Amino acid sequence: MLQITKSDVVAAPFPHVVKQDIIDPSLFAALRADFPGVSVFKEQIATNGLVGSRTGSGFDIYRGDPHFTALTERSAAWKEFGDYVNSEAFVDTFRSVFADHLGDIGLKVDIGASRVDPSYVEPRETMKELASTRDKIDGFANKVLSPLRGRAPVDLFTRLDIHKSTGGYAKPAHCDRPNRLCSLIVYFTDPDEVGMSGGDLFVYKHKQDKPVTSYERHPRPENVDIVATIRPKPNLGVFFPCQNNSYHGVSAITSQGAERDFLYINISGRKASLW
Repeated sequence: MLQITKSDVVAAPFPHVVKQDIIDPSLFAALRADFPGVSVFKEQIATNGLVGSRTGSGFDIYRGDPHFTALTERSAAWKEFGDYVNSEAFVDTFRSVFADHLGDIGLKVDIGASRVDPSYVEPRETMKELASTRDKIDGFANKVLSPLRGRAPVDLFTRLDIHKSTGGYAKPAHCDRPNRLCSLIVYFTDPDEVGMSGGDLFVYKHKQDKPVTSYERHPRPENVDIVATIRPKPNLGVFFPCQNNSYHGVSAITSQGAERDFLYINISGRKASLW
């Protein structure tokens, strides 16, 4: 399903893959042909508002949303791809591709023995931009107590978020939520073809070398350097394990009216922090 191997991994500044044609081209063409139109996302925001929106625009749907269910019912391609993402096969792909790095990214759980619960759907309400007090307490407890507990398996779940973003979206250097095991971004739009300014993905490196567990999740801008700029292209994928220094960000989309279609896919654990 994903056309990647461990030979595609770039180790620095954190393990990651940037791969053109990451999805089989024939399947990608079918996914692109059936990509939801603007009306679907407008209906989603009318129902849920901005709750659980990664981009802050509300223009996203994922498993558990009626519009996601409708998409997989009418499109064989989206049904096939959605079933793959929400399966042990996708986790096996991650484990295989990044096998040489899983011991070095600060994991505090036994990922090899962990399994996907395909029935679990992460509620939109959990997708808060800022950590709650409970999140902070759980994260601190995990950091302090995990050396005493040893590594144990955890229940995993997946997310396949389908996005359509327009002007204004931007993200500074950050790493993803600490319950995320990995992130996969797949682009569907050529920004040059639609006249879009911005929307590039930046890969950052911290200016200070530290143990991986000691990096801050949200570094100050003056403490990181951009080491790679990735311009979206259709069927270009960016895949990486989540860790304290998997810093990435997005330049602001400044052109109005142009649409940027992409997927943001995660494998996550049902606990506050995996690393």
